[in-house]
Amino acid sequence: MSDVSCAVARSPLELGVLMTFVTLAVAAVVGFIAVLDADNVVVGFGVGLGIAFVIFLAGATIACALACLKRGKAEIASLTSIVVSGLAIDMIVLAAWLEIDDETYAKTAGIAFVWSFYALVILGLTIAVGTVQKLAWSLYLGAVLVTVLAGLISTWLVATGGGDNVSSGDLSDSGPFGVPFAAIGDDDLLRALGAAFVLLAALWFAALAASKLTPAATDVTR
Repeated sequence: MSDVSCAVARSPLELGVLMTFVTLAVAAVVGFIAVLDADNVVVGFGVGLGIAFVIFLAGATIACALACLKRGKAEIASLTSIVVSGLAIDMIVLAAWLEIDDETYAKTAGIAFVWSFYALVILGLTIAVGTVQKLAWSLYLGAVLVTVLAGLISTWLVATGGGDNVSSGDLSDSGPFGVPFAAIGDDDLLRALGAAFVLLAALWFAALAASKLTPAATDVTR
């Protein structure tokens, strides 16, 4: 009975590691098949390189999430980030193998990939600033809020853009290594997104700098 209880009551870190193993196992097997199943050597190399790029980029988010879980910080956000990043990886790898041609699939993968990137920004900053006082905390919170805003704008642009020109087939041949940039609509919100990026970059590094100048006092997040 105690063994069953231990198996059920896993820590957030153990859950994160388990989800990471499952995600990467699926990506490795499917990606390996996709490379071997490619029409020729050049295509196979391109598919392999693209899949590896996606795994490394989304995997960076997973790495930051695991680091936060190890520190006991932002546990819910970290676990959610692992799920979203894993979804993005596996959907893109499956699309590369099966050449799935569906607009909804492409947009879902694109949105998952976008949020994986924004999660990397937030979790990376969480690790970088560590434990901070008021000034760094304010800048940290501002960076998080701007990141969430940018994520919402990006989600809307991907979900509403592209029309009939977007399909999961675009995952392999539009945008770098699987990001369906064709799904992003040409909208005035793009200007707001660009402004958010500028503000985010400034707040990110300002929070990092402030955290190094002030003595530790309270955790930035839990």
